[in-house]
Parts: sequence; structure tokens; C-alpha cells
Amino acid sequence: MGCYSRVIAEALEMERDFVETLFLTSPLHDIGKIGIPDRILCKRGRLTSDEREVMKRHCAIGAEILRHDPQTMSAYLTWRGESADLRRRRAENPILGMAASIASTHHERWDGSGYPAGSCGKDIPLESRIVTLSDVYDALRSERPYKRAHSESETAEIMKSEAGRHFDPHIYAAFERSSDAIQAIRAELSDEICCLAGVGSMP
Repeated sequence: MGCYSRVIAEALEMERDFVETLFLTSPLHDIGKIGIPDRILCKRGRLTSDEREVMKRHCAIGAEILRHDPQTMSAYLTWRGESADLRRRRAENPILGMAASIASTHHERWDGSGYPAGSCGKDIPLESRIVTLSDVYDALRSERPYKRAHSESETAEIMKSEAGRHFDPHIYAAFERSSDAIQAIRAELSDEICCLAGVGSMP
């Protein structure tokens, strides 16, 4: 996720600080799933409507885990005797701020049909619009308990059909321009993961 998101942000010619922070924070997008029961996370087959509603809670759970209150942090650092300058810098944590934003909004859709808030267009934070696309690509190309992995050509067709609906079309265009780099990242990291697991490379 971090590598995919970084490549897309670079294709969009974003500033280095943004790219680096996105690289660090995008893998935390689903951290809220630690609050979702395994019977739902690992279910083979489609979720019921009630189970989907429970699953949707991972956005709020993740944001709550990552969100930090600058006033609370400042009070804690004051108690520890930290200098005023250090208190200010630690309380203003851009990594946690972006990570919380992504966790909260990475299931919003460009056309407003996503969740949890039904935000649309540029009301969705840029970092989340990038992560949304990276997340869908990764999900389509990966096997899950409830689905097979799609081929690269199948994935490309699905992704293209969602530009302007699920995805910001400008970010989709950057993704498309970066397709060779993204496929290379997937091939390299998939091979590394399989080697670490003691099995052959993935098909």
C-alpha cells in the first residue's frame, strides 16, 4: 500500500513531504479492523447487511486509534518537563494526522456513494483518494477468504470502469501512467513475502 500510494503521489508531482508522509501512513488505513470480530473479517462468502454495517465501523475505530488531541499531548509533555518548543513539535504530529484522515475516509467514493460520511469529489482528502485507489488495486489482485485474485488484465478493466465513480479521475490517470511501476512493485514484494513464508513465488 505504501509503495503503490507513493508512486501515484509522485506521478501527481506532489511535494516530497506529502509523498513521504503518505508512504508511512497509507499502510495504517485498515488498522481499525482490529476492532472487528474475526467471524466477519475471515468469513468465506458474502457478508449479510448487518455484518457489512459492523465492518464499516473499522473506519471510525481506526481514526479513533490514530487521532491524537494536541491539548492532551501538550499537557502530558508539560508534566514530563519537556521544553515548550518540543511540546509544540510533538503535539503537532503530521504522521498521526494524515493516518487518522486516511483511516476515517478511505472508503469514501468520488461520486458520494461511499461511507462513512458519503463525502464526494474534492471534499475527500487527497491522501484518501490516493489510498482508495491503491487499496482497491491491492484487493483485486490479492486472494481473500471470500474471493480469488483477479488477473492484471481483469483488474485493469475493473479499475478503468470505476474512474469518475469510485475514483478521482485525475488520480486514476496518474495510476494508469504508473502501471508498469506498480506492477513491478507487486511482483517484487509478492516474491519477497512468499520467500519469507518459505514457499515459492506467487503465480
